[in-house]
Amino acid sequence: MGETCPISYKLVDEKVVRINSILTAITVLSFFITSNKFVIVFLSVDFFIRGFIDPVYSPYSMLSKSLLRFSNNKPKLIDGSPKIFAAKLGFVFSSTIVLFAILNYHMIPIVIGILLILFALLEGIFGYCVRCQIYTLIEKYKKNPHN
Repeated sequence: MGETCPISYKLVDEKVVRINSILTAITVLSFFITSNKFVIVFLSVDFFIRGFIDPVYSPYSMLSKSLLRFSNNKPKLIDGSPKIFAAKLGFVFSSTIVLFAILNYHMIPIVIGILLILFALLEGIFGYCVRCQIYTLIEKYKKNPHN
């Protein structure tokens, strides 16, 4: 994840985050397959909850935690600030997909959806959070805007 500057001091379970990412990729793929806008609206709501309310109330986080409890995995706590920022960006991405899907612009949701799938799979499979890297750059810039 790299060097971060916590703004929330909230810890999250990295394993939950990675499962959430896989669920995100599956959700966007199912939207591509079915064209069911409800699927991507659900994802937007979940991202909103994770990014702006509290990840504890997120349906995907609840499911991920249940899967981990079932498999007797111990939590691996990490700084939540970059992950919360990533959820906020996920909300922007998924909401943009919803907007352009409603307006019947087909290429924009596909391009944004592919990016969202790519970012989600990088996080879910390799533990590499692109949006967290963006967060780190923003925080470094805030500390020293002249570099």
